[in-house]
Amino acid sequence: MSPKLFKKNNGYEINGLWYPRVTSICSIIAKPGLERWLANQPSFFVMQKRREKITGWGTLIHETIEKILLDKKPRIQKDIRPSIEAFFDWLNNNKVKVIGTEKRVFSNQNVYAGTLDILAEVNGQLGVLDLKTSKDIWDDHFIQTAAYFNAYNEKSRKKAKTHWILRIDQYQKCKFCSAEKRDKSGEINIRGGKRFCRHMWEDSKGECEFKKVQNHKFFIDTFLAAKKLWELSNRQMLSQIDNYPNKTKTHLTLWNI
Repeated sequence: MSPKLFKKNNGYEINGLWYPRVTSICSIIAKPGLERWLANQPSFFVMQKRREKITGWGTLIHETIEKILLDKKPRIQKDIRPSIEAFFDWLNNNKVKVIGTEKRVFSNQNVYAGTLDILAEVNGQLGVLDLKTSKDIWDDHFIQTAAYFNAYNEKSRKKAKTHWILRIDQYQKCKFCSAEKRDKSGEINIRGGKRFCRHMWEDSKGECEFKKVQNHKFFIDTFLAAKKLWELSNRQMLSQIDNYPNKTKTHLTLWNI
């Protein structure tokens, strides 16, 4: 990969400087569940196609919810309706004032950039809200939002007070056992239940889980540690990026050891 392509895939040019992207930095963190899923795919081609479908499903939910929050009244597609109905239930039970969506933030102090999903006041508290379409909320979600939170507060007069994950998903339960089926654009995943059950599925049910960070310092410290590891892993490419602010003599000396 050329330095030019590396820069394009992994960061942003801001005010003449190049900043690595939060999601690229977080990719250095091990994700055992994802690794198991990748290992179980029959081929690289099949894996790519399945991942595209799952990603597209999540993107559709993101875009629909952001349009709802901006009062754009989007058309809600049938295959995501249970998720969106669950989101409406959450919205009706919370006081939400959107300040902005898809907001680019960057940190001069720690040299990184990213695009947060939603900046909003939720029940009177200003914070960073990240949408996820996963089965659970994991620690690496808060590592990512901690980075956005710190970058936003570094440059904003009105400081955010916290950050949250809003997880949105949908599933079908088997009428005969405890199995749950998740269907994301034709990519079906069945978990739990009895192995030899002839499953009969109930109608899809949406779910919405809202969780606030409990230890911000732990997660931002983890992100900054991951950034150092990411820099070490990509030291040869980074050494060729002239407008990377972290390309200092100290870094280059360490990288050449």
